[in-house]
Amino acid sequence: MTNATVGTALLAPSGAPGYIAEVRPAPANTFTLSGGMRPASAEYVCCFDSHVSELIDGIAAPFIARAKAAGIPDISPEEAARRLAASRQAMADSRDAARLADEAQRQTRAAFDADAANRIPAWAKAAIVAELIEDESDIASDYFGSKRTRAVILGFSKHTRDLFPEMRAAARNFAETARLADAPEAAEHREKYSMGGGFYLKDGYRHSSGWQVSKVSLRDDNPAASLPTAEWSLAAPAAPPVALETAGGLRIEEHTHTKKGFAMFVCVMPERVERDEFERLRDAAQAMGGWYSRPWGRTPGGFAFKDRASAEAFANPAEVATPAEPAARVQPARNGAPVAAKLRALADGMADDIAHKFAERRSNTPKQQREAASARLDGFQLQRAQAGLRALADLHEAGQVPGALAGVTSKKAAMDLARAEINRSGGYYDAGHETGQPASDTDAARLFWDLVADAGKAERAAEELRRKVDALKLASIPGYFPTPAAVVDRMTDAARLPEGPCLILEPEAGSGAICEGVARAAPLAKVEAFEVNSRLREVLQMKGVALVGSDFMEAAPEPRFDRAVMNPPFENGQDIAHVRHAFQFLKPGGRLVAIMSPGPFFRQDRRAVEFREWFEALGGEREDLPAGSFKESGTGVATVLVVIDAEG
Repeated sequence: MTNATVGTALLAPSGAPGYIAEVRPAPANTFTLSGGMRPASAEYVCCFDSHVSELIDGIAAPFIARAKAAGIPDISPEEAARRLAASRQAMADSRDAARLADEAQRQTRAAFDADAANRIPAWAKAAIVAELIEDESDIASDYFGSKRTRAVILGFSKHTRDLFPEMRAAARNFAETARLADAPEAAEHREKYSMGGGFYLKDGYRHSSGWQVSKVSLRDDNPAASLPTAEWSLAAPAAPPVALETAGGLRIEEHTHTKKGFAMFVCVMPERVERDEFERLRDAAQAMGGWYSRPWGRTPGGFAFKDRASAEAFANPAEVATPAEPAARVQPARNGAPVAAKLRALADGMADDIAHKFAERRSNTPKQQREAASARLDGFQLQRAQAGLRALADLHEAGQVPGALAGVTSKKAAMDLARAEINRSGGYYDAGHETGQPASDTDAARLFWDLVADAGKAERAAEELRRKVDALKLASIPGYFPTPAAVVDRMTDAARLPEGPCLILEPEAGSGAICEGVARAAPLAKVEAFEVNSRLREVLQMKGVALVGSDFMEAAPEPRFDRAVMNPPFENGQDIAHVRHAFQFLKPGGRLVAIMSPGPFFRQDRRAVEFREWFEALGGEREDLPAGSFKESGTGVATVLVVIDAEG
């Protein structure tokens, strides 16, 4: 059994440190299974930062062993009593805060229900709701799940059937879901199987992060109770169609497509025309991405377009006819201006989609990395399509469009030509990477790619580096734990980096976190780095870090550096050797800042004792970093920050 006293240090599996605050006999008939069933002899009251736990000796044993291995020192009984009181107070405060939060939530819900009762139409059978989903899946543990972080009510329906045109139309009522109104058919999910997500509209899958739109059936007795507590973003009441008389003699009216739910702009002709003239106008409208819409209900017949710019370009010809020539008044312009206007409008409308594809995504698991990389591949294709549409607009205005590209007047046509050949040889979790060649070997594709040679060049250049850095998160490299940004900021503050030109040493650069932090804090500083691992060296070279050597411990000391900023490996006391070696590289007046294990400051072996004597003789300073400082890097080990100055 474990023999521990008040003040003995603990380290929980989560990485949270704690201490034994009270020791008392174990309750009767309490046993542990360690090494066979044995009766417990003692019960420990253990205090952690925000809670108190009661552990019998057999359960507490590994907690104590972990603390000793991490080098966490014990504390006095008086300090343990103080921490116990603080932890109990924290628990009481947490309970009070939870009660207040529950009460606030009840009040918020009551206010929502009262508001919803006034907003839900009497005829409504279902509500159309947008939900912002955050993926919490972890492929390493085979867990797939997500949570809703925000909800917005977009509209109501007279029936409970899951009609995607209704969802698409409602998506336009909220800026952050508007792009789903024109999302490809793949966004319409019908997961009718037992473990599926039902019917929903989403650019992604059930648990992937992002907005999704779905229907919620309303209860007959209490409709508001069916809804999540949500924001409101309902469409304004429909206004009478606004007609715009154009120079070409047509009238433009805005209406809603009755089947697909999108807004459309109809060019209504002032009078009937002959069949040949109608077919010519229809062909001209189709070349600009439009179509002929038959009369339906309150929607008049005419040439329809999805955007007002295209409708106005069609309705306002460059040559306005005389009153004696009524048929000529709707003749489209013979120059390329109308098509150019349409292509630019399409390109401008792609900006939100591109930004969404390149938005930061979680990449801590193979599945998350694949989804993030797949989104960026879509982003590259969208960028090429956008750049191609703009280049074609310029060519249409100049009358220089190649014949093979003359028919590219829609977003879909541009997207097809912008598709790249993808190399997916990396296995199941590899989204692949572009080879730099078009997916189809046609004259049109080659001409299109020539137009967009520079589109997204910077993003594609960064993609290979991103893929390698993401791969490092899942790699097993001895001693490699990237320094989190918050720790780097604390290190650069402690280093007191000069404002002017200076020379900085980074002895174990890893993937470059400290090098990048120094560059942010001191733009005029020059960093020289060492790194022994070949994969990490490759990443550093791609980032432009100046590598001056591989194994730092084999380098001969040269006292020429103003600062040394480092996070050495801890295994087998290596941090002692690395820090002492790095100190020899400082010139007079230089400063060393390092992350170390707490072990060298309390162990009694000869190397630790000698280090402490050397450290104290130099007037070194030590700062305990908060527990969990390296949690995002995959370790809960305790760490300290040390500062040592070289005599000037």
